Amino acid sequence: MNNNYIEFKKKRELGDILTDTFAFIRENGKSLISVLLKTSGIAFVLLLLASGYYTYSSANIFDPVSIRNGGMLNSGVLIIALFAMLATLLVFYALLFGTVLHYIKNYIDNKGSVDEGVVVQGVKKDFGNIIGLGILSGLITFFGFMLCAIPGIYLYVPMSLVFSILVFRNTSISDAINDSFLLVKNEWWITFATLFVIAIIIGIISMVFSIPAVVYTFTKTFTAASEGSLADPSTMVDWVFIVLNTLSSAVQYILYIITAISTAFIYYNLNERKHATGALEQIDSLGKSE
Repeated sequence: MNNNYIEFKKKRELGDILTDTFAFIRENGKSLISVLLKTSGIAFVLLLLASGYYTYSSANIFDPVSIRNGGMLNSGVLIIALFAMLATLLVFYALLFGTVLHYIKNYIDNKGSVDEGVVVQGVKKDFGNIIGLGILSGLITFFGFMLCAIPGIYLYVPMSLVFSILVFRNTSISDAINDSFLLVKNEWWITFATLFVIAIIIGIISMVFSIPAVVYTFTKTFTAASEGSLADPSTMVDWVFIVLNTLSSAVQYILYIITAISTAFIYYNLNERKHATGALEQIDSLGKSE
């Protein structure tokens, strides 16, 4: 057993979830990144390329010369770029969440030791279901926000746990969605508060890494205004901006790791409050050892 093993199957308060999330990253970060490179490295590179191309396409569509020549009507390029970015984001998101959750599952099963081969095989096995679940849960949340912000926020909370339920309980897509609502029942507010605080932390970290792109944009805007070329928005986006913006996006994508780990802690916290499975397993193991 790993001496630094972190027990997932126990009740936690909000502060404990945050502390243990970063403690888990500190203790297992290198090993987890190693597995992620094997499972989602290619998808990550493709996502960055798609993100950079989308930034480039969205700038060119506002080029005054292109507009005068009818280029504004050629918005199909922008739509294709957007679709490519969303598609690669979905694949990367599925691979990242699948890898992190299977890593944690194997970590729990082996009391701190992780078999990378088993993790990779688990990701391959559940990849299709995670993709399908990602699309379905995304649509559910999207339509919730389309109705009103409140239904969207309400649905986001249970939908944030569906991947953990799918992996840890080995359920179907429909059961994962159904069980997510049962899991957050009477625990919605504390779950929302935890997710909200995590989102704030990730947002602050993202802002720090986006400072170079913001500073460059501000400097370029000031220069364009002094030269009288501010009327052409396309001049604001050059290769330096695209690179800085893509690197900033890369950090945001990597920070999904924090979200995935924290949702695993949230799942086990709620599961323990509802079913006390971790406590029962500990009692059972004590009985066997005696």
